[in-house]
Amino acid sequence: MRAARSALARPAPGVERRAVPRYAAVMLLMALLGFGAGGAMADRSDTSDNGQMARPLLAYRCPTGFDTAEDLCRAFRELLGRAAPGHALRRIGPAEAMPPLRDHDLFITLGANRTGDTRLTGWLDWQEGPDGRPTRGPDVSLDSSDAPLSPGMYADFLRGLWEVSAPPPLGGPTPDR
Repeated sequence: MRAARSALARPAPGVERRAVPRYAAVMLLMALLGFGAGGAMADRSDTSDNGQMARPLLAYRCPTGFDTAEDLCRAFRELLGRAAPGHALRRIGPAEAMPPLRDHDLFITLGANRTGDTRLTGWLDWQEGPDGRPTRGPDVSLDSSDAPLSPGMYADFLRGLWEVSAPPPLGGPTPDR
């Protein structure tokens, strides 16, 4: 038994003893970053056998041009995730074209203008499916007279904007807080 243990403990000729831990560390890092067998490329849960998306797509675009635009976009994405849990979400950059839409897909743009530190005006533009016509919801403003606007105010602002806009394919109950 001792001979068997010592034979197993010896590295194979030409193999560095630390190669296995390095390989394991690299594979762990790749898995954590989303590469390899368990990564994003291998996730086929949103596709059918013919490679098309099985879940409807909700492509969205966020505003740019003011210091807290990314915070507003994060709050918008959270709202969309709650409002459309059955949709696959995909952020579209400002210079990217609207993706091709299928029957139950939706493209929605959050427009926003920030005026100073105390006023934010937002609106939603959307298009449903390949033949839907673009629609714009009403403008909604967030005003603060006693303090500058902060990202903590964005979730409530977006819920109110969503309620008055109600894009048709997702116009059900207001998303939970």
